[in-house]
Amino acid sequence: MKRLLALGAAFAANWIVSAVAADLPVAVKAPVLAVPAWEWTGCYAGVQGGGNWGRTHNNDITPPFVGVPVTNPYNLSGGLVGGTIGCQFQSWRWVFGIEADASWTNKDGIANEIAPFNTAATFAIKERWIDTLRGRLGFKFGAEDQFMVYATGGAAAAGVTATTALPGTFSVSASNTMAGGWTAGGGGEWAMFPPTPTPHGWMSVKVEYLYVDLGAKDFVFDPTVTTSKNVSVIDHIVRAGVNWHF
Repeated sequence: MKRLLALGAAFAANWIVSAVAADLPVAVKAPVLAVPAWEWTGCYAGVQGGGNWGRTHNNDITPPFVGVPVTNPYNLSGGLVGGTIGCQFQSWRWVFGIEADASWTNKDGIANEIAPFNTAATFAIKERWIDTLRGRLGFKFGAEDQFMVYATGGAAAAGVTATTALPGTFSVSASNTMAGGWTAGGGGEWAMFPPTPTPHGWMSVKVEYLYVDLGAKDFVFDPTVTTSKNVSVIDHIVRAGVNWHF
């Protein structure tokens, strides 16, 4: 009889424990929130500045010296600052865009003329502004797709002034727009503020390098003073910028 009571009690206890366990709430796992990916589609405007280095060479275009170098090739250097506007479209991790920029620059250089010209005379080049219109192809990466590397290339133009002078005798200048040039380069951009994209816009910072070939242009001087020259100019631009995306 005692054994039957013990077995009954054990059975009842087991039934009660099972019933209570069945009524206990099941733990619910918190949903994992996906880290928002940065959306690069849209338009932007910004400012930028940096260094502008280059090289120039020239030839005379006045008979009987046509094709004769007036100086040896020489270096140019200076700084630049300007603005940027652009628009881009994102497809998966690829970002396609177009960008235009306009910059003021003080890149310049000077060299003495060489024989058969007067070696006491000088020939100087000063680049006053430079504009580019480029396509961009970028690839975004990082935990939130905040980083992008890109290649860029397109057209370039610049305003250039050439000055030839003989100390104590004369100094004459001629200016030209060197259009029809081209540029290619690349850079990196980082989406940094606010911490996630908002409808009100966000900020990015960038660094980039551009190689610019402005081609060659004739600079015509007063023939009663000096001969005219054909001048070519190239640029190496390294700059940083800040863009606001809207």
